[in-house]
Amino acid sequence: MLFGKSFHLPTLCCMFGTPLSPPSSSNPSHRSPMASSVRIAVVGDVHDDWNLQEDTKALQLLQPDLVLFTGKSCFFLFLRKDRVQLQLECLGEEHVGYRRVDYPSLKLSIVGGRPFSCGGEHLFRKALLDARSQVGLRQNGLLLSHGLDFSAYVLDLVLSYYGVNCNSSNRNDSLRYGIQDLDGSAKRIYEAALGAPEDHSVILLAHNGPTGLGSKINDICGRDWVFGGGDHGDPDLAHAISHLKETTQLRIPLVVFGHMHKELAYGNGLRKMIVVGDDNTIYLNGAIVPRVKRLGNHQTANTQSSMNNKTSISSPNAEDTVRAFTLVEISGGKLQKIAETWVSVTGDETSLQEEHILYRREHAGTENPMQ
Repeated sequence: MLFGKSFHLPTLCCMFGTPLSPPSSSNPSHRSPMASSVRIAVVGDVHDDWNLQEDTKALQLLQPDLVLFTGKSCFFLFLRKDRVQLQLECLGEEHVGYRRVDYPSLKLSIVGGRPFSCGGEHLFRKALLDARSQVGLRQNGLLLSHGLDFSAYVLDLVLSYYGVNCNSSNRNDSLRYGIQDLDGSAKRIYEAALGAPEDHSVILLAHNGPTGLGSKINDICGRDWVFGGGDHGDPDLAHAISHLKETTQLRIPLVVFGHMHKELAYGNGLRKMIVVGDDNTIYLNGAIVPRVKRLGNHQTANTQSSMNNKTSISSPNAEDTVRAFTLVEISGGKLQKIAETWVSVTGDETSLQEEHILYRREHAGTENPMQ
C-alpha cells in the first residue's frame, strides 16, 4: 500500500472527489465547527469502490466533520515508483504520514502512522520510505495522511478543485522519510504526536493496526490466510502508542486503520473490527471490503473480488448502490458510539439503509463493545 488520509473543510471533511461544500462555505445546515460533538466518517480500504458523485451524496447525508481514509491495497501498482512520486508531489504537505495535523475547532489532532505498511515484522518497500522525493506545499486545507494509489485522473479531479498545480514551482527537494528500520519508524510516529495541544484528543490514523491485539485468524489484525493465524500488526505503531502513553499526558481515545479486511479469507467468517484496550483506547478497523453493494440487476457484483469490482470515478449513469462508512461519534472529548453504516444512494435520493453498532458508551462510563 498504502496510505490513509483525511481531508478537512471548515465544517466538513472529504477524501477526494467533489467536496461536500466549498472551502469558504457558510451553509447553515452544516454542524457548527465549535460544537461539543464531533462526527467522524471512516472509509476503509477503497479498492476502487469510490464514486465521485455517489459517495459525495452519501457523505452529505451523514454530515461528518472529518473523513478519514485508511487507504487501499495497491501492491502491484506501488511497484511503480513514479506513481507514488506523482501523488506525493501533488499532495505536498497535505500528506501526513509521520505527521500531525491539529484541528482546533474540533479539539482533535490526527497523527499519521507509517506509509506503505503491509503489516508484519518487516518494512514493506523500504526504498520508498528512504528515497529522495520532491514535496510540494500545503494547499487550501486539503489534507492526506498516508497516501493512496489512485490514478492521475482522480488526482486531477481533486487538485483542480482546490487549485493545486503539480508543476515544479510547488516542489521542494527533501528526504521522503529517511526511515531505515522499525525503531526509526516508531520514533517518527512518536515525535509526530508530541506537541499536540493540551486540550486536544489524539487520533492515530494508519493503514495497518498495531501488534498486540490478538493472533487468531478473526482477530482485528490476525492473519487469516495462513493456518494457525498470527499477529499481523505493525510493531512500530504499537511501540509508538505505548511510548506515548508512558511518557506523555496525551489522550489517545482512538486508533483507526484498515488493511485487514472484515471478510476473512477462504470463507472463514468475519473479523472482529473493534477492540477496547485495558486503558479504554479503542482500536477500530474500517476495512469493509467491498464497501459498495450494487442493487437490482447488479446485485451479484457484491461477491466479485475488489479487482473486478470497480466503480467509475465520474460515471454519469451510476448504479443504485449501498455504500459503507464507519461513523464515530465523540462528545465532550469522549467516544460515545461507533457504527458500521450503510447508505443507500438511488439517483439523488439517499437514506440510511443499515446500522450495525460496534461500540456504545454506557451512561455510567463503562465501555461496551458490541461484537
